[in-house]
Formats: sequence, C-alpha cells, structure tokens
Amino acid sequence: MINSLEINKPLKSYFSIPQHLYFMDIACIKAVAQKEERGPDLTGLINALYIQGYLDLERLLDCTWKEIYQVPRIGIKRQRLLLSLLERISADPKTIENHKIAPTVAMHNEKDIGELTLKKIIRKYKDTPADLLKIQEANEKEARLKKIKDRLREMGMIY
Repeated sequence: MINSLEINKPLKSYFSIPQHLYFMDIACIKAVAQKEERGPDLTGLINALYIQGYLDLERLLDCTWKEIYQVPRIGIKRQRLLLSLLERISADPKTIENHKIAPTVAMHNEKDIGELTLKKIIRKYKDTPADLLKIQEANEKEARLKKIKDRLREMGMIY
C-alpha cells in the first residue's frame, strides 16, 4: 500500500473511519495491534506521533503521507505498521470505540507540552554572562593569534 499512496493526499482519503471516532487518542491504535506487533515498534510509533503533535485520529488522518514520512523516528517498518493498523481500524471501526487510555501520572495539554519543551531547550542552551564573556574572550584571542600568524607569514618567518 505504501507504493500506491499519493504523497500530498490526506490519509483520510484512504481510510474510511467514522468521524465520531476522530476525537480518539492515537494510542487507540494499540487496540487493533496483534500480539507480535506490540512492542518497541508500536510504542516508538505512538511516541513519535505524539512528539510531532498527532495527538488524535483527526490530526493523524488530516496529514499527508509526506508529513508522516518526515516524522523523525518513523522508518519504513513503523510506516508499514501504521498503515496496517489504520487499515484494520478502517475495516472494523468498532474495535476502537470503547478503547480507554489509562491516565498517566501527569497529563499535559498541547500548550503545556510546548512550554515544557521550550523550558528544556532554554535550560540546555542558557549561558550565564560569565560563560558568554569567556567565549567572547576566546574568540578575540583566536582572532589576534590569526593576525599575528598572518603577519609572520608575510614576513617569511613561518610557513
């Protein structure tokens, strides 16, 4: 099926899932997974989709195959898994109707997730004024050394 998908066509044009199920969390795809499919690939697929903002079936089905293809950590194996799971849901939508997600310790909405991610990035790259001063001094020192070496090369004292 991967070969027959148009890259700029939304997934919902390939899978006929009733609209009343669009609010379902994407973790509902676990309900149709076979025993051998449950494992790191399924978990990694769901986590990668969560990270990219595909939190429910509606967002997932509104995206194109090109967008899924560009999601980090979703290789060809997980793409095939996603397609087979969506095909099963499309064939029998009642399998996910009563799917309930166990609440996690801390549920966050999209805004909270974005703020938490932003705070992690800021914390990671936050430089104190002393660090910035050291970096600036090191850059100035390198520039002075380069000028000295260039001048010595002009004078023929070094190669």
